[in-house]
Amino acid sequence: MTEKPPRMDAQVFIDHVIASGLMDREELNRALQNLWPTDRGKSVARHLVETGKLTKFQAEHLLAGKTDGFLLGQYKILEDVGRGGMGHVYKAVHQTMGRFVALKILKPKLMATERARELFQKEIRAASKLRHQNVVTAYDAHFSSERSYLVMEFVDGPNLSQLVKEQGPLPVDQACEYIRQAAVGLDYAHGLGLVHRDVKPSNLLVEQTNSGPQVKILDFGLTLVGAGDAALGEAAVSAANTVLGTPDYVSPEQARNQYGVDGRSDLYSLGCTFYFLLTGEPPFAGGAPVEKIEKHWNAAPVAVQTRRPEVPEAVAAIVHKLLAKNPKWRYQKAGELATELATVVGKKADWSAPARPKPKPRPESRVSLAPSGDDPFEDVEVEDLSESTLTTAAMSTRETPAPPPRPRPRFHRKKPIWPWVVIAILSAFAVVSGFGLLVRFLISRFAS
Repeated sequence: MTEKPPRMDAQVFIDHVIASGLMDREELNRALQNLWPTDRGKSVARHLVETGKLTKFQAEHLLAGKTDGFLLGQYKILEDVGRGGMGHVYKAVHQTMGRFVALKILKPKLMATERARELFQKEIRAASKLRHQNVVTAYDAHFSSERSYLVMEFVDGPNLSQLVKEQGPLPVDQACEYIRQAAVGLDYAHGLGLVHRDVKPSNLLVEQTNSGPQVKILDFGLTLVGAGDAALGEAAVSAANTVLGTPDYVSPEQARNQYGVDGRSDLYSLGCTFYFLLTGEPPFAGGAPVEKIEKHWNAAPVAVQTRRPEVPEAVAAIVHKLLAKNPKWRYQKAGELATELATVVGKKADWSAPARPKPKPRPESRVSLAPSGDDPFEDVEVEDLSESTLTTAAMSTRETPAPPPRPRPRFHRKKPIWPWVVIAILSAFAVVSGFGLLVRFLISRFAS
């Protein structure tokens, strides 16, 4: 169990702030004017952090009793960004210009020999020529046997390794766009004769800009520096000991010969990165470094669509072309990759499902009926009333023409009625005559 540092007195903390060079006594006194009297160093630290006079990183180190390492030349260290195989990275600010930068402080052992320092100068001088929106800019460099560091553009955003760990495999179109931007940056650098040799997700940073996410390639020129004396040929290089690059992403040819590579080696590593963005794993995950390198030489990766079936065929084909063992079978230029990705993403509508058939042209305003005696609906042409045509019909201001007037019924000529009158008179006479005869018969009957 780690013991907590002893409680620090307020005055001791104040003395540490002054000793660190982060603030002078006059500036510190002004900053503490609104602080309630306290004897706790932690309360003073919290107040200075809340008022923006110290960062949390600075306050924590001062409370731990550290008073040096906050200033490096003209730069004031603000935050701990992270560490890697070559050293430690900090966010810093130029005290005169006010520009935020990233300071990469290299491990002393990397600069242990004169030849290593010469290599550092050579590589950084070449990297300083890079001025591109998709490449992290190197501003300055300092080297000595005690402390060597590189001053770079500060990118306010995560790297792609962090992004995938936080969110999981990326949406396909997003992954395509990130790889496309990285390819644009690589194409620019390759055109200047520079090969990165360590393209991987953690070396691709993403920064949000007004025009959208922007990918920036980190550490151009530092891969050879990070290899130390091995990069100068002073140590044997093999899969069993030292390989320039990262085993999960190194190209087959670079694993065999770190010197005789060109931009196509970076494209293989970019293909491994693409695979990682889509699936959440590099092509050959698991196992020791030497086993991974042997797979880069001899094994075929699991198809990206096997691990993620919704990846479109066109995208999967790009990934596996980048992962070809023979550089001749890959894209020969990063610009070719960028162009093809732009084309594929432009056809995104075709990814998910086959395109719906286009509606037939609307027929002319005519209806043809079948001949009399046949099914009257068998040969009727009906307009396509899709949602769009229904909407158009509803918005129409044309009046519907009135139906034609119904034809008047035709009347036949009247038949003569006099025969019916005669028949009626005769019938009445017969009735009356018959009734008279009946009365006479009854009277004569009762009289007798």
